Amino acid sequence: MILLANSGGKEQWYSFLFYTLSLTCTKISILVLYSHIMQHGFMRIANYVLLGLVTATSIWVIVSQFITCIPLQKTWDPMVPGTCLNIVEVGKANSILHILTDFAIFSLPLPIIIPLKMHWKQKVGLLFVFALGFV
Repeated sequence: MILLANSGGKEQWYSFLFYTLSLTCTKISILVLYSHIMQHGFMRIANYVLLGLVTATSIWVIVSQFITCIPLQKTWDPMVPGTCLNIVEVGKANSILHILTDFAIFSLPLPIIIPLKMHWKQKVGLLFVFALGFV
């Protein structure tokens, strides 16, 4: 979702804010679930590193929304004096951060699932369940 300069008004700005917050909470809840599954070794460390990365990128996305236009009211009111960054480029950068963290969250349990001793159909089904979270 890209917030376009001076279009959509306050409603669009708040919509993007709550979208980002809900996406952040979803990612963090998945990683907390993973922490119950990955209790030892490298995978536990990787999970906590990814949790920190998701938290940091989410904070950045939220902060960037607040500082893209200064003063903030210029985001939805072009008559307010102030300056704005290239909102489309900021939106693209934020989208790339979301996609990268989504891919990392999807990839994290793969080293645990692939060596499981189970029928290949069950393994594919399990991978499909994790892939649904990626979609």
